[in-house]
Amino acid sequence: MSSNFLAPTSSELERDWGIALNDDWSTDVVGGDYAPIIRRFGLGAAAQREAVLARFGLIPSTAKTARSPGSTVNARSETAATRSAFKNAYAQRQWCIVPAQCIYVPYYAEGSKRAERWRIRRVDRSPLSIAGLWDRWVDDNDREVVSFAMLTINCDLHPLLSRFDRRLTEKGEPTEKRTPVLLAEEDFDEWLDASPGRAPIYFGTFGKDDLDADPAPSATRRTTQLTPLDTTISDF
Repeated sequence: MSSNFLAPTSSELERDWGIALNDDWSTDVVGGDYAPIIRRFGLGAAAQREAVLARFGLIPSTAKTARSPGSTVNARSETAATRSAFKNAYAQRQWCIVPAQCIYVPYYAEGSKRAERWRIRRVDRSPLSIAGLWDRWVDDNDREVVSFAMLTINCDLHPLLSRFDRRLTEKGEPTEKRTPVLLAEEDFDEWLDASPGRAPIYFGTFGKDDLDADPAPSATRRTTQLTPLDTTISDF
């Protein structure tokens, strides 16, 4: 899974995804931060892509409060259609693309209990486009919060991605390794238009020859001041 990624700047968003968004955001994104997402509005031939600023950590439209009972930054692709936090967004085809220059993952050196932050990106340095779900929550004062989660898949057998986040359980067994769903550019429109039944066709990632990894120590984190909403950073 990923709870930290590098979002594009406004100029990179327009250059690489062809969509302008006149707003401000921090590019080093963790749960609770705001970042751009790309979604579809309109139907059929009139449908178009738009970019909006959304909170990382999905708040279900049916939630009574904006405080999540668990983590909603990642949604397991295998269960998102039935989990309470995600099922309404899934059924209503509220798919999105999360633009990213790279994702950050923890790497545990052999025998170490402390993780290093590593960066996963494309070999050719093209940007990453992550499949996600978005939702809209409105409070009693008509304050609207758009939020999103990244869809994830199992990657235990991936030659590169399986090296990361390999913590051990209390029984000494490795935890399941998961990674965000990565979309190919030619699949953008079909993904955003997909029916719930066809959505799993796009639940994949890139091969080992298309990705590489290197250490990327994190800078000191600032405290997010945009909203008082809370989030944690594990699969929901």
